[in-house]
Amino acid sequence: MKDTSRLMMVVLFVAVAGFAAVPLDKAACPNVTGDEPITGHGIPYFGDRQSPGDSIGMTAYDYQANGSSGQRLFVDDLGQAHIDWMKMVSGTANRRCEWQFRYPDGTLYGEVDASPLTSGYVQLDVTQDANTDSQRTVIAYHFNPGTYTAWIDVDQGNGWGILPGNPVTWFLAGNTWPYIAVTANNNIVMITGDQVATANMLHAGLTTDMGTSWTLIRDIDSATAISQFTRASRSSSKVVLAWTQSIALDYAGTLLSQMANNVFYMLSTDNGVTWGAPVNVTNYLPPGQMTNGDTSAWAYCDVNAVFDNNDNLHLAWGANMGWVYADTIFFDDRAKIFHWDQVSNTITKVNSPSTYYSEPNGWWLEGTTGLTGAWKLACDDPQLVVGTGNELYCLWSGNDDPTDVSAGGYFNGEIFRSRSANNGATWGDYVNLTRTRTPGAPAGACDDEDYFTANPKTVNDSLYITYVEDKDAGGYPQTEGVMTQNPVRCWVIHKNYTGIEETKTEPPKMLSLNIAPNPMTNRSVISYALPAATDVSLKLYTIDGRTVKTYVSGSKPAGIHTVNIDARMLANGIYVALLKASGKTISSSFVVVR
Repeated sequence: MKDTSRLMMVVLFVAVAGFAAVPLDKAACPNVTGDEPITGHGIPYFGDRQSPGDSIGMTAYDYQANGSSGQRLFVDDLGQAHIDWMKMVSGTANRRCEWQFRYPDGTLYGEVDASPLTSGYVQLDVTQDANTDSQRTVIAYHFNPGTYTAWIDVDQGNGWGILPGNPVTWFLAGNTWPYIAVTANNNIVMITGDQVATANMLHAGLTTDMGTSWTLIRDIDSATAISQFTRASRSSSKVVLAWTQSIALDYAGTLLSQMANNVFYMLSTDNGVTWGAPVNVTNYLPPGQMTNGDTSAWAYCDVNAVFDNNDNLHLAWGANMGWVYADTIFFDDRAKIFHWDQVSNTITKVNSPSTYYSEPNGWWLEGTTGLTGAWKLACDDPQLVVGTGNELYCLWSGNDDPTDVSAGGYFNGEIFRSRSANNGATWGDYVNLTRTRTPGAPAGACDDEDYFTANPKTVNDSLYITYVEDKDAGGYPQTEGVMTQNPVRCWVIHKNYTGIEETKTEPPKMLSLNIAPNPMTNRSVISYALPAATDVSLKLYTIDGRTVKTYVSGSKPAGIHTVNIDARMLANGIYVALLKASGKTISSSFVVVR
């Protein structure tokens, strides 16, 4: 009788908490403007484990961008990498842009404080010039000297590091999160968010004189998704603006408006002077048109763009799945990477299902043991890289192992890559490039590769990547974990690199339980992680506590185990899987819908 009462309490809690339309950890993220109070000296970097690549600096601020990570690394025609990031020294809320320069032999110029204090959210590009010695870093950032403004600055020479040099702002006040592209004739296109006047708008501007004067290209209704991105061709006068726009404005709360979006772009063929009409490439099903049983992909706020070797446009974005059950909208617990190209006008799925669960439609899952955190999905932030010929690479951040969770409960992210040999028509299986599992790691010991950007073309058959090695997974400004000292890395790897070996092979650090896909229609998989060998009981119950089936009863070794569920043998409704192991009991609920 005592066990039955406890089960009923667990079932009631999971049924209510596990199926909220807006998960508690995904509360709408307030605008992170670059002047939040951050106190304390932070936890130092342990140093016994590290992510791959060369350390080019440090930052106590693990959060680098809202929406798209954009571009913080570009390799010029001399094979030199121009890199920047948002740096903060521990113990102070002041932050600035930091600049670094990597020579082709791997040596570094040295860190340069490239902007005034209270600035951040930096992006960069490099001027285009037939004289390679004249190709210079252009940085963009927002600065808060009292009112938010977007600024640009240009280095005085190739790799000189004279930053700040002559920073200039554009004519619109209250503009933040600037993204820039330098065109073939060195016009600069900038697209920003609006922190003050119209917070749901994006603004695109053009300067033809390195920032002395500006022309407004367009105001863009992007709702609450800070999703803008711009990129110029390196072989013509083309430049693109891309963004995501909400299709969920009929619903209260900003979170659904951030998650349910279409992907748009505008194209210029004359260095940003004139522009074509906005093009909607996705036309996803809006929540207001969905009924029980409907599902739809919805774009997230991380669109990326490149021009291929034939100068044709490609877009990539992360998406989550929206679905309706019992007149309730669910979203953000599964994710996927998509690609679109201008020639075929076709959307293709990039990433394949994780090897840690079985999801026939290719969605990566948040699971029940860990949280992605604010402004993150289980896979997101794609970066397109053009190879030789018809090669196209897509890299993204994510977590393909729901048990790889920090001690604080957040995913330890890694960097993944997929390759297409036919300009994105089809994609190969994904490769985990970093492979730095740190399940259960405490603050200071996580290997969470985050906020990465990649050079948009391979250089000598190599990929150039920069990222923050967050030593406590989760974004500290969103109160996800504690402040740590985080290496910033530059990693140069061969384009066909298949991933390093993990520095340690360890059993899971915590007992966990995951079910995917959820909701299920035909088949699903229960996966559970055991830190040590133990007796295990895994049973399935109806929502009112009746036993449906015993899947496991007996001793199991440490590691990750899976059990297949044939949902065709179950009636529609909510069920609960109950796992008992090592003296503990955990549960996870799921829905059968047919």
